[in-house]
Amino acid sequence: MITTTHPEYDRKFRLWRQHSMSVPDTVRHGAREVIFESYPEVGFNFRMTDMQAAVGRVQLTRLNAIVEERRRIAAEYASRVSQIAGVMAPAEPAWARTNWQSYCVELPESREQRAVMQRLLDEGISTRRGVMNSHLEAPYQVEAARAALPVSERAQRRGMILPLSPGMTREQIDEICGRLAAAVG
Repeated sequence: MITTTHPEYDRKFRLWRQHSMSVPDTVRHGAREVIFESYPEVGFNFRMTDMQAAVGRVQLTRLNAIVEERRRIAAEYASRVSQIAGVMAPAEPAWARTNWQSYCVELPESREQRAVMQRLLDEGISTRRGVMNSHLEAPYQVEAARAALPVSERAQRRGMILPLSPGMTREQIDEICGRLAAAVG
């Protein structure tokens, strides 16, 4: 879902979401005469199904509570991760307010990401690599030869997403951070 108050962005997003068709299918299907659409630019198929929209509308009524809960959990993580030598917690810039969809920490250069993730998994804590770089994936290898993105590549090597879901307790966060500290220590 995208929201904007910028009219030009709104026009573009609405165009792109349905293959960049010049005429939405709802208009075409409701017309009394044949309309041929055109495709003025590259677009995508980003339309929600009716079921997704129905669930989304209900979830929107809970959005503020969900975001506040995620922010609480992120704050708990921040206080604990800051005590783990070499692990860097994410920072929320003064000009932004994140919903903490994910909580990605940066591991020390001296620790191998996969090994830390495997140790946590062996202890029942599922993590994910924090960043994936498209330019390093097989379909883009030709482009990768031209691209040097050292900051992104470092983030892929060192980033790790910790579990974050509404309802997590302080005890669970303590357990995760304790095991993370042991894995990098």
